[in-house]
Amino acid sequence: MKKKVLIAASVASMIDQFNMPNIRLLQEMGYEVHVLCNFWEGNTCSRRRIQTFRKTLRAMHVVRHQWDCPREIFPVKNCLRAYRTVLELTGKIHFAWIHCHSPVGGALARMAANVRGIRVIYTAHGFHFYQGAPVRNWILYYPVEKMLSYRTDVLVTINREDYCFAKRHLKAGVVRYTPGVGIDPGRFQIKGDSCRSYIRREVRGKYRIPDGAVLLLSVGELSGRKNHQAVLRALASLRRADIYYLICGQGECRDALKALAGRLGIAGQVRLAGYVEHVEDIYQAADIFVFPSFQEGLPAALMEAMASGLACVVSDIRGNRELVDERGGRRFSPDSPRQLAAMLRILLASPQRCLAYGRHNRKKVESCRLEIVQRTMREIYSG
Repeated sequence: MKKKVLIAASVASMIDQFNMPNIRLLQEMGYEVHVLCNFWEGNTCSRRRIQTFRKTLRAMHVVRHQWDCPREIFPVKNCLRAYRTVLELTGKIHFAWIHCHSPVGGALARMAANVRGIRVIYTAHGFHFYQGAPVRNWILYYPVEKMLSYRTDVLVTINREDYCFAKRHLKAGVVRYTPGVGIDPGRFQIKGDSCRSYIRREVRGKYRIPDGAVLLLSVGELSGRKNHQAVLRALASLRRADIYYLICGQGECRDALKALAGRLGIAGQVRLAGYVEHVEDIYQAADIFVFPSFQEGLPAALMEAMASGLACVVSDIRGNRELVDERGGRRFSPDSPRQLAAMLRILLASPQRCLAYGRHNRKKVESCRLEIVQRTMREIYSG
Protein backbone atom coordinates (compact mmCIF):
# COMPACT_ATOMS: atom_id res chain seq x y z
CA MET A 1 0.00 0.00 0.00
CA LYS A 2 1.26 3.47 -0.87
CA LYS A 3 2.32 5.78 1.94
CA LYS A 4 0.07 8.81 2.29
CA VAL A 5 1.38 12.37 2.52
CA LEU A 6 -0.47 15.63 3.08
CA ILE A 7 0.20 19.03 1.51
CA ALA A 8 -1.56 21.72 3.53
CA ALA A 9 -2.04 25.42 2.83
CA SER A 10 -4.55 28.10 3.74
CA VAL A 11 -5.83 28.47 0.16
CA ALA A 12 -5.99 26.37 -2.99
CA SER A 13 -4.17 28.99 -5.07
CA MET A 14 -1.05 28.37 -2.96
CA ILE A 15 -1.18 24.72 -4.02
CA ASP A 16 -2.04 25.51 -7.64
CA GLN A 17 0.58 28.18 -8.22
CA PHE A 18 3.48 26.83 -6.16
CA ASN A 19 3.05 23.13 -5.40
CA MET A 20 1.99 21.25 -8.50
CA PRO A 21 5.61 20.24 -9.27
CA ASN A 22 5.87 18.92 -5.72
CA ILE A 23 2.69 16.87 -6.15
CA ARG A 24 3.98 15.36 -9.39
CA LEU A 25 7.34 14.61 -7.75
CA LEU A 26 5.66 12.88 -4.81
CA GLN A 27 3.52 10.75 -7.09
CA GLU A 28 6.61 9.85 -9.09
CA MET A 29 8.21 8.77 -5.79
CA GLY A 30 5.26 6.45 -5.12
CA TYR A 31 3.25 8.42 -2.56
CA GLU A 32 -0.51 8.85 -2.37
CA VAL A 33 -0.93 12.62 -2.19
CA HIS A 34 -3.64 14.38 -0.20
CA VAL A 35 -4.26 18.14 -0.36
CA LEU A 36 -5.82 20.17 2.46
CA CYS A 37 -6.81 23.79 1.67
CA ASN A 38 -9.67 26.23 1.20
CA PHE A 39 -11.10 25.82 -2.29
CA TRP A 40 -13.84 28.41 -1.80
CA GLU A 41 -12.48 31.55 -0.14
CA GLY A 42 -9.34 33.69 -0.03
CA ASN A 43 -7.79 32.53 -3.29
CA THR A 44 -5.70 34.87 -5.44
CA CYS A 45 -6.98 33.35 -8.68
CA SER A 46 -10.46 33.23 -10.19
CA ARG A 47 -13.25 30.84 -9.24
CA ARG A 48 -13.12 29.44 -12.75
CA ARG A 49 -9.43 28.65 -12.30
CA ILE A 50 -10.13 26.94 -8.96
CA GLN A 51 -12.80 24.79 -10.59
CA THR A 52 -10.30 23.77 -13.26
CA PHE A 53 -7.73 23.08 -10.56
CA ARG A 54 -10.12 20.78 -8.69
CA LYS A 55 -10.69 18.80 -11.88
CA THR A 56 -6.96 18.59 -12.45
CA LEU A 57 -6.40 17.16 -8.98
CA ARG A 58 -9.21 14.67 -9.50
CA ALA A 59 -7.69 13.52 -12.80
CA MET A 60 -4.33 13.10 -11.05
CA HIS A 61 -5.99 10.99 -8.31
CA VAL A 62 -5.00 13.50 -5.65
CA VAL A 63 -7.30 13.30 -2.62
CA ARG A 64 -8.85 16.70 -1.83
CA HIS A 65 -9.93 17.91 1.61
CA GLN A 66 -11.76 21.21 2.15
CA TRP A 67 -10.20 23.30 4.92
CA ASP A 68 -11.85 26.52 6.07
CA CYS A 69 -8.50 27.94 7.08
CA PRO A 70 -8.21 31.70 7.65
CA ARG A 71 -5.33 33.76 6.31
CA GLU A 72 -5.24 35.94 9.44
CA ILE A 73 -4.96 34.94 13.11
CA PHE A 74 -7.97 37.03 14.15
CA PRO A 75 -10.68 36.17 14.98
CA VAL A 76 -9.06 33.36 16.94
CA LYS A 77 -12.20 31.20 16.84
CA ASN A 78 -11.69 30.68 13.09
CA CYS A 79 -8.17 29.41 13.74
CA LEU A 80 -9.42 27.06 16.46
CA ARG A 81 -12.04 25.64 14.11
CA ALA A 82 -9.42 25.14 11.39
CA TYR A 83 -7.07 23.47 13.90
CA ARG A 84 -9.77 20.99 14.91
CA THR A 85 -10.32 20.11 11.23
CA VAL A 86 -6.70 19.17 10.61
CA LEU A 87 -6.48 17.38 13.97
CA GLU A 88 -9.51 15.25 13.09
CA LEU A 89 -8.18 14.51 9.60
CA THR A 90 -4.80 13.38 10.90
CA GLY A 91 -6.59 11.22 13.45
CA LYS A 92 -8.55 9.39 10.72
CA ILE A 93 -5.76 9.04 8.12
CA HIS A 94 -2.19 8.00 8.85
CA PHE A 95 0.16 10.35 7.00
CA ALA A 96 3.86 9.61 6.72
CA TRP A 97 4.47 13.34 6.91
CA ILE A 98 2.90 16.73 6.22
CA HIS A 99 4.31 19.48 3.98
CA CYS A 100 2.64 22.73 5.02
CA HIS A 101 2.65 26.28 3.64
CA SER A 102 1.44 29.79 4.51
CA PRO A 103 1.86 31.42 7.94
CA VAL A 104 -1.48 30.61 9.57
CA GLY A 105 -2.13 27.32 7.80
CA GLY A 106 1.44 26.24 8.38
CA ALA A 107 1.21 27.02 12.09
CA LEU A 108 -2.06 25.13 12.58
CA ALA A 109 -0.87 22.11 10.59
CA ARG A 110 2.38 21.92 12.55
CA MET A 111 0.52 22.10 15.86
CA ALA A 112 -1.71 19.20 14.84
CA ALA A 113 1.27 17.23 13.50
CA ASN A 114 3.02 17.64 16.83
CA VAL A 115 0.01 16.21 18.68
CA ARG A 116 -0.15 13.24 16.28
CA GLY A 117 3.61 12.66 16.17
CA ILE A 118 3.78 13.23 12.41
CA ARG A 119 6.97 14.39 10.68
CA VAL A 120 6.48 17.89 9.31
CA ILE A 121 8.08 19.96 6.54
CA TYR A 122 7.31 23.67 6.42
CA THR A 123 8.06 25.97 3.49
CA ALA A 124 8.25 29.61 4.55
CA HIS A 125 7.30 31.69 1.51
CA GLY A 126 8.86 34.74 3.17
CA PHE A 127 8.76 35.25 6.94
CA HIS A 128 6.44 38.06 8.04
CA PHE A 129 9.28 39.23 10.30
CA TYR A 130 12.28 40.51 8.37
CA GLN A 131 14.72 43.40 8.33
CA GLY A 132 12.56 46.51 8.21
CA ALA A 133 9.27 44.73 8.99
CA PRO A 134 6.67 46.49 11.17
CA VAL A 135 7.10 45.93 14.92
CA ARG A 136 3.63 44.35 14.94
CA ASN A 137 4.90 41.56 12.67
CA TRP A 138 7.78 40.79 15.02
CA ILE A 139 5.47 40.75 18.03
CA LEU A 140 2.82 38.52 16.40
CA TYR A 141 4.76 36.17 14.14
CA TYR A 142 8.31 35.76 15.41
CA PRO A 143 7.48 34.21 18.84
CA VAL A 144 5.09 31.74 17.18
CA GLU A 145 7.63 30.76 14.53
CA LYS A 146 10.35 30.44 17.16
CA MET A 147 8.17 28.11 19.25
CA LEU A 148 7.00 26.04 16.28
CA SER A 149 10.51 25.69 14.91
CA TYR A 150 11.26 23.26 17.74
CA ARG A 151 8.53 21.05 16.26
CA THR A 152 9.55 21.46 12.60
CA ASP A 153 11.61 18.63 11.16
CA VAL A 154 12.56 20.47 7.96
CA LEU A 155 12.23 24.22 7.42
CA VAL A 156 12.50 25.26 3.76
CA THR A 157 13.35 28.91 3.08
CA ILE A 158 13.14 30.47 -0.38
CA ASN A 159 15.49 33.44 -0.03
CA ARG A 160 18.95 33.94 1.45
CA GLU A 161 17.91 36.43 4.12
CA ASP A 162 15.35 34.04 5.63
CA TYR A 163 17.79 31.13 5.36
CA CYS A 164 20.51 32.96 7.29
CA PHE A 165 18.03 34.15 9.91
CA ALA A 166 16.56 30.67 10.37
CA LYS A 167 20.01 29.11 10.74
CA ARG A 168 20.94 31.60 13.45
CA HIS A 169 17.71 32.04 15.40
CA LEU A 170 15.26 29.21 14.76
CA LYS A 171 15.51 25.63 15.99
CA ALA A 172 14.15 23.46 13.18
CA GLY A 173 15.74 20.04 12.82
CA VAL A 174 17.07 20.94 9.37
CA VAL A 175 17.02 24.28 7.52
CA ARG A 176 17.21 24.13 3.72
CA TYR A 177 17.31 26.78 1.00
CA THR A 178 15.76 26.70 -2.46
CA PRO A 179 15.80 29.59 -4.97
CA GLY A 180 12.08 30.23 -4.77
CA VAL A 181 9.61 27.60 -5.93
CA GLY A 182 11.39 27.16 -9.26
CA ILE A 183 10.67 28.35 -12.76
CA ASP A 184 10.72 26.89 -16.26
CA PRO A 185 12.47 29.66 -18.27
CA GLY A 186 11.49 27.95 -21.51
CA ARG A 187 7.87 28.99 -20.98
CA PHE A 188 8.87 32.65 -21.11
CA GLN A 189 11.60 32.72 -23.74
CA ILE A 190 11.55 35.54 -26.26
CA LYS A 191 9.72 34.46 -29.40
CA GLY A 192 10.98 35.06 -32.93
CA ASP A 193 10.64 38.68 -34.02
CA SER A 194 7.60 38.08 -36.21
CA CYS A 195 5.83 35.95 -33.60
CA ARG A 196 6.63 38.41 -30.82
CA SER A 197 5.33 41.31 -32.91
CA TYR A 198 2.09 39.43 -33.52
CA ILE A 199 1.65 38.63 -29.82
CA ARG A 200 2.44 42.21 -28.90
CA ARG A 201 -0.23 43.55 -31.28
CA GLU A 202 -2.82 41.05 -30.05
CA VAL A 203 -2.27 41.77 -26.37
CA ARG A 204 -2.15 45.51 -26.83
CA GLY A 205 -5.28 45.41 -28.96
CA LYS A 206 -7.11 43.42 -26.29
CA TYR A 207 -6.29 45.97 -23.58
CA ARG A 208 -6.64 49.05 -25.81
CA ILE A 209 -2.99 50.08 -25.61
CA PRO A 210 -1.59 52.01 -28.63
CA ASP A 211 1.19 50.31 -30.58
CA GLY A 212 3.67 53.11 -29.94
CA ALA A 213 2.97 53.43 -26.23
CA VAL A 214 5.30 52.31 -23.46
CA LEU A 215 3.72 49.50 -21.44
CA LEU A 216 4.57 49.06 -17.76
CA LEU A 217 3.46 45.71 -16.33
CA SER A 218 2.86 44.37 -12.84
CA VAL A 219 1.65 40.88 -11.97
CA GLY A 220 0.28 40.25 -8.50
CA GLU A 221 -2.66 40.30 -6.14
CA LEU A 222 -4.44 43.64 -5.77
CA SER A 223 -3.62 44.08 -2.10
CA GLY A 224 -2.01 46.73 0.04
CA ARG A 225 1.10 44.59 0.40
CA LYS A 226 1.67 44.64 -3.37
CA ASN A 227 1.78 48.47 -3.30
CA HIS A 228 0.42 49.11 -6.81
CA GLN A 229 -0.63 52.58 -5.68
CA ALA A 230 3.02 53.63 -5.72
CA VAL A 231 3.18 52.95 -9.47
CA LEU A 232 0.01 54.96 -10.07
CA ARG A 233 1.49 57.96 -8.24
CA ALA A 234 4.78 57.62 -10.11
CA LEU A 235 2.98 57.37 -13.44
CA ALA A 236 0.98 60.52 -12.67
CA SER A 237 4.16 62.42 -11.82
CA LEU A 238 5.78 61.47 -15.17
CA ARG A 239 3.13 63.52 -17.00
CA ARG A 240 3.38 61.44 -20.17
CA ALA A 241 0.28 60.33 -22.03
CA ASP A 242 2.19 57.66 -23.96
CA ILE A 243 2.82 55.43 -20.91
CA TYR A 244 0.27 52.80 -19.91
CA TYR A 245 0.15 50.58 -16.84
CA LEU A 246 -1.30 47.06 -16.93
CA ILE A 247 -1.85 45.04 -13.74
CA CYS A 248 -2.64 41.32 -13.89
CA GLY A 249 -4.26 40.17 -10.68
CA GLN A 250 -7.39 40.34 -8.58
CA GLY A 251 -8.02 41.38 -5.02
CA GLU A 252 -9.72 43.59 -2.52
CA CYS A 253 -7.95 46.81 -3.61
CA ARG A 254 -9.33 46.85 -7.15
CA ASP A 255 -11.92 49.58 -6.54
CA ALA A 256 -9.50 51.67 -4.49
CA LEU A 257 -6.89 51.52 -7.27
CA LYS A 258 -9.46 52.54 -9.88
CA ALA A 259 -10.55 55.45 -7.71
CA LEU A 260 -6.95 56.56 -7.14
CA ALA A 261 -6.20 56.45 -10.88
CA GLY A 262 -9.23 58.65 -11.43
CA ARG A 263 -8.17 61.20 -8.81
CA LEU A 264 -4.67 61.32 -10.28
CA GLY A 265 -6.04 61.93 -13.77
CA ILE A 266 -4.54 58.77 -15.29
CA ALA A 267 -7.60 56.48 -15.43
CA GLY A 268 -7.27 56.28 -19.22
CA GLN A 269 -3.71 54.95 -18.93
CA VAL A 270 -4.39 52.19 -16.38
CA ARG A 271 -5.68 48.71 -17.18
CA LEU A 272 -6.78 46.26 -14.48
CA ALA A 273 -6.84 42.92 -16.28
CA GLY A 274 -8.00 40.80 -13.34
CA TYR A 275 -6.70 37.27 -12.95
CA VAL A 276 -4.90 36.11 -16.11
CA GLU A 277 -4.38 32.36 -16.32
CA HIS A 278 -1.69 32.37 -19.01
CA VAL A 279 0.55 35.41 -18.56
CA GLU A 280 3.32 34.37 -20.97
CA ASP A 281 1.98 36.53 -23.80
CA ILE A 282 1.44 39.50 -21.50
CA TYR A 283 5.14 39.60 -20.65
CA GLN A 284 5.98 39.60 -24.37
CA ALA A 285 3.83 42.69 -24.89
CA ALA A 286 5.38 44.72 -22.04
CA ASP A 287 8.38 47.07 -22.11
CA ILE A 288 9.26 47.33 -18.40
CA PHE A 289 8.24 45.16 -15.45
CA VAL A 290 7.47 47.06 -12.25
CA PHE A 291 7.29 45.21 -8.93
CA PRO A 292 6.61 47.63 -6.05
CA SER A 293 5.78 45.24 -3.16
CA PHE A 294 6.38 46.04 0.49
CA GLN A 295 7.03 42.36 1.28
CA GLU A 296 8.00 39.27 -0.73
CA GLY A 297 9.70 35.92 -0.33
CA LEU A 298 11.29 35.24 -3.71
CA PRO A 299 8.57 36.35 -6.13
CA ALA A 300 7.67 33.98 -8.96
CA ALA A 301 6.18 36.81 -11.03
CA LEU A 302 9.49 38.66 -10.97
CA MET A 303 11.35 35.52 -12.03
CA GLU A 304 8.89 35.11 -14.91
CA ALA A 305 9.48 38.69 -16.03
CA MET A 306 13.24 38.15 -15.91
CA ALA A 307 12.93 34.94 -17.94
CA SER A 308 10.89 36.93 -20.48
CA GLY A 309 13.81 39.31 -20.96
CA LEU A 310 12.24 42.36 -19.35
CA ALA A 311 14.08 45.17 -17.62
CA CYS A 312 12.81 45.31 -14.04
CA VAL A 313 12.19 48.21 -11.67
CA VAL A 314 11.54 46.75 -8.23
CA SER A 315 11.17 47.77 -4.61
CA ASP A 316 14.37 47.46 -2.59
CA ILE A 317 13.23 44.63 -0.33
CA ARG A 318 14.20 41.08 0.60
CA GLY A 319 13.74 38.71 -2.32
CA ASN A 320 13.75 41.45 -4.95
CA ARG A 321 17.34 42.33 -3.97
CA GLU A 322 18.33 38.71 -4.43
CA LEU A 323 17.00 38.66 -8.00
CA VAL A 324 17.53 42.11 -9.49
CA ASP A 325 21.01 43.63 -9.45
CA GLU A 326 22.39 46.75 -11.11
CA ARG A 327 22.83 44.92 -14.42
CA GLY A 328 19.19 43.81 -14.58
CA GLY A 329 17.27 46.89 -13.55
CA ARG A 330 16.76 49.45 -10.81
CA ARG A 331 15.58 49.34 -7.21
CA PHE A 332 13.66 51.98 -5.28
CA SER A 333 12.23 52.49 -1.80
CA PRO A 334 8.65 51.13 -1.75
CA ASP A 335 7.64 54.22 0.26
CA SER A 336 8.85 56.62 -2.45
CA PRO A 337 6.80 56.96 -5.65
CA ARG A 338 9.09 59.89 -6.48
CA GLN A 339 12.13 57.60 -6.46
CA LEU A 340 10.25 55.07 -8.59
CA ALA A 341 9.44 57.82 -11.11
CA ALA A 342 13.13 58.75 -11.26
CA MET A 343 14.10 55.12 -11.95
CA LEU A 344 11.49 54.89 -14.70
CA ARG A 345 12.78 58.08 -16.33
CA ILE A 346 16.25 56.53 -16.57
CA LEU A 347 14.93 53.43 -18.33
CA LEU A 348 12.51 55.33 -20.56
CA ALA A 349 15.37 57.50 -21.81
CA SER A 350 17.38 54.48 -22.97
CA PRO A 351 15.63 51.58 -24.75
CA GLN A 352 19.05 50.00 -25.37
CA ARG A 353 19.69 49.95 -21.62
CA CYS A 354 16.38 48.10 -21.18
CA LEU A 355 17.41 45.50 -23.74
CA ALA A 356 20.75 44.97 -21.97
CA TYR A 357 18.98 44.60 -18.62
CA GLY A 358 16.64 42.03 -20.16
CA ARG A 359 19.49 39.95 -21.58
CA HIS A 360 21.20 39.89 -18.18
CA ASN A 361 17.97 38.91 -16.41
CA ARG A 362 17.41 35.94 -18.71
CA LYS A 363 20.84 34.60 -17.78
CA LYS A 364 20.54 35.30 -14.07
CA VAL A 365 17.19 33.59 -13.59
CA GLU A 366 18.66 30.34 -14.91
CA SER A 367 19.87 29.71 -11.35
CA CYS A 368 16.21 29.46 -10.27
CA ARG A 369 15.29 26.68 -12.69
CA LEU A 370 12.61 24.25 -11.51
CA GLU A 371 14.87 21.21 -11.80
CA ILE A 372 17.29 22.77 -9.30
CA VAL A 373 14.49 23.22 -6.76
CA GLN A 374 13.09 19.77 -7.45
CA ARG A 375 16.44 18.11 -6.76
CA THR A 376 16.42 19.68 -3.30
CA MET A 377 12.79 18.73 -2.69
CA ARG A 378 13.49 15.12 -3.68
CA GLU A 379 16.26 15.02 -1.08
CA ILE A 380 13.93 16.46 1.56
CA TYR A 381 11.07 14.09 0.73
CA SER A 382 13.47 11.13 0.76
CA GLY A 383 14.68 12.03 4.26
